[in-house]
Amino acid sequence: MWRLLLALAAVINAATTSHDVVRSFSDPQAAPMSLFNHLVVDRITGRVYIGAVNRIYQLSSDLEVAQSIVTGPVNDSALCTFDCPPNFVKKPADNVNKALVIDYATSRLITCGSVLQGLCSVRNLNNISHDVREVREPVVANNASASTVAFIAPGPPNPPMTQVMYVGVTFTGNSPYRSEVPTVSSRSLEDDRLFMIARTAVTTGTRVFVNSLMREQYPINYVYGFSSEGFSYFLTTQLRGVGSDTYYSKVVRVCHDDENYYSYTEIPMSCTGEGGGNFGYNLVQAAFVGKAGSMLASELGITAQHDVLFAAFSQSESINTNTPSDYSALCVYSLKAIRRKFMQNIKTCFSGNGSRGLDFISPSHACIGTKLQSISEDFCGLDVNTPLGGKQPVEAVPVAIFKRRLTAVVATVTGDYTVVFAGTAEGHLKKIVVESATSAFEYGDIVVDERSPVNKDLFFDTQLMHLYVMTERKVSKVKVQECSVYKSCLTCLGAKDPYCGWCSLENKCSLRSDCQDAAKDPLYWISYRSGRCTTITQVTPNQLQRTTARTLDLHIENWPTLNGQFFCAFTALDRTLITNATMKPYGVNCTTPRTDSLPPIPAGQHHFTAKLSVRTTQGPDFVATNFTFFDCNTYSSCTQCVSSFFPCDWCVDGHRCTHDTAENCRNDILVTGVSRMGPSYRSGPGFCPTINSTSDGTNEILVPSGVKKGNKSKSSYNRPIYSPNEVRMPV
Repeated sequence: MWRLLLALAAVINAATTSHDVVRSFSDPQAAPMSLFNHLVVDRITGRVYIGAVNRIYQLSSDLEVAQSIVTGPVNDSALCTFDCPPNFVKKPADNVNKALVIDYATSRLITCGSVLQGLCSVRNLNNISHDVREVREPVVANNASASTVAFIAPGPPNPPMTQVMYVGVTFTGNSPYRSEVPTVSSRSLEDDRLFMIARTAVTTGTRVFVNSLMREQYPINYVYGFSSEGFSYFLTTQLRGVGSDTYYSKVVRVCHDDENYYSYTEIPMSCTGEGGGNFGYNLVQAAFVGKAGSMLASELGITAQHDVLFAAFSQSESINTNTPSDYSALCVYSLKAIRRKFMQNIKTCFSGNGSRGLDFISPSHACIGTKLQSISEDFCGLDVNTPLGGKQPVEAVPVAIFKRRLTAVVATVTGDYTVVFAGTAEGHLKKIVVESATSAFEYGDIVVDERSPVNKDLFFDTQLMHLYVMTERKVSKVKVQECSVYKSCLTCLGAKDPYCGWCSLENKCSLRSDCQDAAKDPLYWISYRSGRCTTITQVTPNQLQRTTARTLDLHIENWPTLNGQFFCAFTALDRTLITNATMKPYGVNCTTPRTDSLPPIPAGQHHFTAKLSVRTTQGPDFVATNFTFFDCNTYSSCTQCVSSFFPCDWCVDGHRCTHDTAENCRNDILVTGVSRMGPSYRSGPGFCPTINSTSDGTNEILVPSGVKKGNKSKSSYNRPIYSPNEVRMPV
């Protein structure tokens, strides 16, 4: 055992190529066909359990191996039950895990496998190798491909005090004993009746069978099961009716307090919209029941405490197949709407309209009118009009469509937002925000296990900060958010990650819970939808001569309400200089640093750009922009000076570039720079003095080294000017 645990521990990776995947687990000793089948996470301890072909694993929340139990192959024959007579030939058969359920009331793990007609065992939740009890009762499907869905919810005899295990099973015709396994049943969890039908009578009980004539012709595929407000539900795909060759999806429901399954009802469910073809997205593939954020709840006409069904659908590959194509859609249904739709279908039949349907269970008859004064949403059925197949579907339009097949779905709430994580057949995990009952958008795609389909069992950890994602041979622990990778407000909000917002006072992208005082002001933590970044929209002046100091006015949008002292910080060339800032209605004002403390402009340059930010005494920068310090004195020619991006002017007689003509160009001829604001008669390099020609008509002036020589040349400065030119040539 320990040798195996060490080998398994060696393949637990601290990280993968995706920084979102923090841990992963696979079994290098597993046989090639030993695939992972089911996953469940203990919501109390955080332990992870995996049901696989011929193995069951118990892992820590960090996917470290605690136990690995071998469950197969098992010598088996589909032609006999648990005790085969000696003349029956038994062969080694893989034990495919068909159900993996936690019974929290007794701290037990229920595991069901495909061998021995589909029996189940219970194990100690703290150590799955202890207190193992195998119950010889056929419960689940006895082959690898037939579906089984199992979950625990209230049921007879005294719900909600008593719990049962609801099981939906596809019929397999590979054994004469499969006729004893109901298609839907409630199984007892009492020790003396473990996994037996919870309640039975002569002709009724907590079970439903597909009739013997239709079992082979009418397969029912069970996709998902859940409990909500007094009822248990299954989602299925099945033929549209006896004799039909097209498939659709249905919701199956039974009342918790129904010992006879008189309440057994099925109604169609549709997810129809753009790109769905004639039958829409007709095959439900995966689903999850959870809560909605306040925005979506308001759209659905419910509160944030009501249940919501999130379901992934695919189109059929062709009109008469149950095989899903790559075209998928996500649809959202409130359980309130589903309950209402069941009630409408039941009322229709109990009013004597239509037929009972479901002739694959029992012969269909006309609905019988009753004298019931009212049928409420909690109606649990009578011994008439049962089982009932309603015709009115529960309907939704896709909130999002995909050209990839969705195989798994789970949902959660962060703040006001509803977030769905959807697994794909290619091994990716999509991140989706559902904004309304009809719209959603994808904001992320994580590669979990390329080209390996994501299993339907998606679970959060106990803190709801990671997802456990299972593919055929790997379980990965995936972060639900990675806010810290966004380093600016614009990139943070631009990611449209509902978990992330910009924490203004701490200058970081974070969860709301990680932002100090986020509840005090909406602008302290800004989500992608609730607001815009705190931004310096204008600095006046927006650049400054390095050798001068000025008071700057900083206009700031989305300025949070703040108390205390503020400062302006000027950061450039490995130096940060701080000056006091004063609050103003438009933002703040502050002076530039003393000129003798500013860094020098680098050689060969004419300016440097500083980061100008506003901060408090305690916190980091919470808003910043660029501010330029320039120096006109670094320009040595008129053309460079007046063509620059800075407000520099050229003093012709003084032969210098300056930012302050009043001080430095008194009584001088002035050429103003193109960046200087205001009117000017002489602006730009076209007004700079230039030498056009010499007195001898050549374009060259030749002077011996070390000799002074007078020369007449023709220069231009808005008009011809003739003056002697003294030229010195260096030795």
